[in-house]
Amino acid sequence: MKKSVSALLFAFAIVALLVLSGFKGGSGFSIEVDDSFAVATKASEVDEVAERLGIDREEAVSYFKQNDLIFIAVSEDTKTQVRISRFADNFSSDVYDAENLTEEQTAQMISLYSGTDNSVDLIESDNRRFAKTTEVLEDSGGVYTCTQYVTVAGGRTYVITCYNPSDSPSKEIEDIFSTFTARDMTTRVQRYEYLKGWIIPGVIVMAVIVGICVIGLCKKLYEK
Repeated sequence: MKKSVSALLFAFAIVALLVLSGFKGGSGFSIEVDDSFAVATKASEVDEVAERLGIDREEAVSYFKQNDLIFIAVSEDTKTQVRISRFADNFSSDVYDAENLTEEQTAQMISLYSGTDNSVDLIESDNRRFAKTTEVLEDSGGVYTCTQYVTVAGGRTYVITCYNPSDSPSKEIEDIFSTFTARDMTTRVQRYEYLKGWIIPGVIVMAVIVGICVIGLCKKLYEK
């Protein structure tokens, strides 16, 4: 009896492993900046960024966590910066992926994530829709441009905020943004294909294994 139960548990583990190994959607993102940037992808990595910005480590950690950051990069002169926030909200949970946006939802995304005074464009990159907003600002350091790219992937909102000196987005910022890729499992079609391709066969295999184990157990009981 114990051997049969152990065999059944082992079979469950094997099928689960096969199903998980079949998932190729992954989760996360990638973006490329050159080696001159100080980079942090989690709160525990902010030391170099904090030093470059001239702020306390604790302040940098707090800022990282409060703004749902998953990436921050600061140039040597600190004038060019890239920050990525990722979070789930009602909108992202509802549409799941920017590839699925209707015209109405696209307008909703723009109104949710852009200021009313900003110029807004709907662009595509990496086969994904982004709402792009551009705002020219000025402080004691001079004029600079804040560019935001907003999209939805895997039920989560991504906000890529970029700063550069001058009154328009720099080519460097545009080149960095062009490398951004969201690796979250995306469209509902992909999710269906994943379920159809792995979960359903997995359930069938599991049912066959359970049936074999039950037949073998009944046979042993009958022989006794």
